[in-house]
Amino acid sequence: MMEAHKHTAMNMSAHPVVREGLPPRKPLRCCLGLQTENSVKLGGPASYGSYAVAKRIGKLDQTLSLLGMRVLDLGCGNGSYTSELARRAGCVIGLDIQMSNLQAFRKPITRVQGVGENLPFAPESFEAVTMIEVLEHAECDKDVLSECFRILRPGGFLILFVPNKLYPMESHPCHVGRVSIGHNVPFASWLPESIHRRICHARIYSRRRLLSMACRAGFQIRNLGYIFPPLDSFPLPFKHAYRRLAWRLEETPLGMFGVSIFSVFEKPKR
Repeated sequence: MMEAHKHTAMNMSAHPVVREGLPPRKPLRCCLGLQTENSVKLGGPASYGSYAVAKRIGKLDQTLSLLGMRVLDLGCGNGSYTSELARRAGCVIGLDIQMSNLQAFRKPITRVQGVGENLPFAPESFEAVTMIEVLEHAECDKDVLSECFRILRPGGFLILFVPNKLYPMESHPCHVGRVSIGHNVPFASWLPESIHRRICHARIYSRRRLLSMACRAGFQIRNLGYIFPPLDSFPLPFKHAYRRLAWRLEETPLGMFGVSIFSVFEKPKR
């Protein structure tokens, strides 16, 4: 784990350089990656070319244009989403805690090693910040949201995909004590928070909880919806028909049982 005041950037040729001259930040109350016995754990990156990537990017395209914007992809993983964002935005920077993820990029996109609770950027540096299935893995999700608010310009957008508590399957790995019980555990997501956080590797959000946290950080809601699971890992014969149907179901009351909540928040204009 890096010291809180140090961050590593990767230039277009992927050679690391140290970013210097940043103002000192307040001490971290907690830091993504410093985990306690019952804490959340880091997730794995999405696969390049997967339907999961296409699905979430498609949902974003339906809602917001990133044309000409300076965008931070926070928790960028291996760049599978970042490369798609780069095709749409004016400029994209990826940030991730794991150097192995940053080295797995397939496109020459600027990326930085760092943590969401202590972003190495000046205030009002970006027009948009994306966190795609990332916030649930942070040790301090409230601190991450506060940092996003700080680095966004007035009128800038925070774009989130987070796991939905109403989805009847727990999509992250679970354990009882030291015994793993895998993922896709039925109804584990519906357990009270006090139990869920002890057995599951990632946080989970209700619509109400997400809205409350974002509003406390200073954001205003612009759009909120749901997505159904992409079923990338399930070799089902009706998969394509299901995916076409899912787009329609997400716009009905049944959408509230989707695997993820999709939301766009805005930093108020001056």
